[in-house]
Amino acid sequence: MSALPTVPDSKKEACKTYLEQTKLLVTLASAFLFAPAGLVTILKDKNAANITYVQIGWFIAVEICFIVSVLAGYVVLGSLAGSQDDNSFNVFRTATRLFSLFQFIEYVVGLSLFIALAVKLVT
Repeated sequence: MSALPTVPDSKKEACKTYLEQTKLLVTLASAFLFAPAGLVTILKDKNAANITYVQIGWFIAVEICFIVSVLAGYVVLGSLAGSQDDNSFNVFRTATRLFSLFQFIEYVVGLSLFIALAVKLVT
């Protein structure tokens, strides 16, 4: 009779916490995905918005950063699900760590670009 090895509760809790943090970052990045509505509004009245083509390019770059952040978050969630499935509850797997870091960096870059664009448009 082969029983699954017992996993310490601390590893399970670490995995749950990591999952929650990843889901939160995916939710935050998803909140900024307003490209279609925002871009249509800006392009419809480009002169009144006083926006240049370079700034429109920035806007699109911001959206790409947030989309990539969300997609990387889904990879992290899949990696964590695999860790749970093999009963290792390992949040230090290479795929989990790298894609998690990539997700966070993309989110911060997108947010920074968005803030810079917003300041430039307001001033």
